[in-house]
Amino acid sequence: MVILNKEQINKLVTMNEAIVAMKTAFVQLNNKEAIIPKRLSTDIPGNSATSLVMPAYSLNNPYYIVKVVSVNYSNPQKGLPLIHSSVQVFDASKGNMVATLDGESITAIRTGAASGLATDILAKKDAKVGAIFGTGIQAKSQVEALSVVKNLEKILVFSRTKESAESFCNFIYDKFGIKANIGEKDLLKEVDVICTATPSEKPLFHHQDLNPGVHINAIGSFKPHMQEIGIETVINSKVIVDNRETCKIEAGDLIIPAEEEKWSFNLIHGELGQVVLGEIPGRETDDEITLFKSVGNAIQDLALANLIMEKINHDSN
Repeated sequence: MVILNKEQINKLVTMNEAIVAMKTAFVQLNNKEAIIPKRLSTDIPGNSATSLVMPAYSLNNPYYIVKVVSVNYSNPQKGLPLIHSSVQVFDASKGNMVATLDGESITAIRTGAASGLATDILAKKDAKVGAIFGTGIQAKSQVEALSVVKNLEKILVFSRTKESAESFCNFIYDKFGIKANIGEKDLLKEVDVICTATPSEKPLFHHQDLNPGVHINAIGSFKPHMQEIGIETVINSKVIVDNRETCKIEAGDLIIPAEEEKWSFNLIHGELGQVVLGEIPGRETDDEITLFKSVGNAIQDLALANLIMEKINHDSN
């Protein structure tokens, strides 16, 4: 039995490797090679928490996984992580559990890698300025992924408190050598790539504040009532999703404008796997807004688990 904690996983997997793994994951999802049952979501009354159970298998894979996630929305105010989770890895041919992996790091790396992949193929080639909404573990992996795929000169940090924004700015400069400033809404006009990594229930910015040609990775909201992105921005964006059917159930950023009959899921440009495969175009002009909406998919966790198991097996041999 292999048991890996957060520090071990972070040392074992590079963001470059994770982005390559996400390419495989989204292609499998697009080609219907992935078996991903609808995830089970259970609200925990009185504790401002949600529990998620997410299984995944892809055809001819040596493993399948079951991921269990606990999201406690009041944790950041307590100085605790928003998300706790674990990924159980099973031998597909025998059914026995072969590994327990820290789910917090798996989730952060694979979510950041998905945004990195989307940014690489959807953002402007010469993107120089980024913005991040949120300062948690997900936000850290988003910035890491951006630093891998784009030569950013500056990142604006938006947070609920000045203290957390300042701390995150220092983290960005110390870790990646990128200049970082506390964000102001009137500075969004200069931003080329935005990542939103919050559990917000109301839009984080106004559409008129955006730079024409900006690329947005919206990864924080994963329930129908959550909304990081405003309706006007959705209407005026080329929308690419991780998985169309899952977003219809969970992506509040898209469900809310659809329910208000101001936008339709028929207007989705396509899935990220289709762009990777070249089945549909990504960015076509420098002044179009592209929006990658992701609620997360267990095929991403499986892809990262596969990468980790391959490395462990190689090292043991």
